[in-house]
Amino acid sequence: MRNYKPRARLHIDEIISCLSAVVSTLQENPEQALKNLRKIGKAIDDQVPYRDGHNLRVTDYCLMIAQELGFDENEKVVLEVAAILHDFGKIGIDENILLQPRKLTSEEKEQVGLHVMRGYYILAGFNELIEALKGIKSHHECYDGTGYPEGLSREEIPLIGRIIAVADAYDAMTSDRPYHKALTKSEAIAELKKQSGYQFDPTIVRLFIKCIKKKIEK
Repeated sequence: MRNYKPRARLHIDEIISCLSAVVSTLQENPEQALKNLRKIGKAIDDQVPYRDGHNLRVTDYCLMIAQELGFDENEKVVLEVAAILHDFGKIGIDENILLQPRKLTSEEKEQVGLHVMRGYYILAGFNELIEALKGIKSHHECYDGTGYPEGLSREEIPLIGRIIAVADAYDAMTSDRPYHKALTKSEAIAELKKQSGYQFDPTIVRLFIKCIKKKIEK
């Protein structure tokens, strides 16, 4: 991985190969491993909609929340891995579905929803990433139990998954998408508050809004 040079587009087996090299150095040199992992995150972002830096922005938002929660360095590493790879399973999904400007059909929604388990199973061989994989698998669970893939609720949802859920939703809301124009930061914050306790963990929402307001004030 030390010689890894990201190309514009990588096949999934090439990304897995690069990720394997990163995982092998994660314990001995986490700082360098995470730098290389972010290159993989950029490669993934180049593979799936919306090619606008979504993965890395979500990762940075997650780390802001982690700081507020008092995560130690090892916990931050696990969270960063999960955040960077949270959309890995979208590689290979029909872009005609992902880029639809209209409301998806139930069949299309099911296809998109499969990205969570698809990413989880593709990466399941990396035993070193087991805690990160829990976050990848659970980032579309809802605090009230109405999410997927397992219908977990409240603290049943791994903390990493609850963090990624808020960061992921905020970035999606504040970015242009085929199905909506970007919301303002204030509008997105209002939506997070509205869904607090339903889609999102109220504590994570509160801490994230605190982080965003600090960032806006700077």
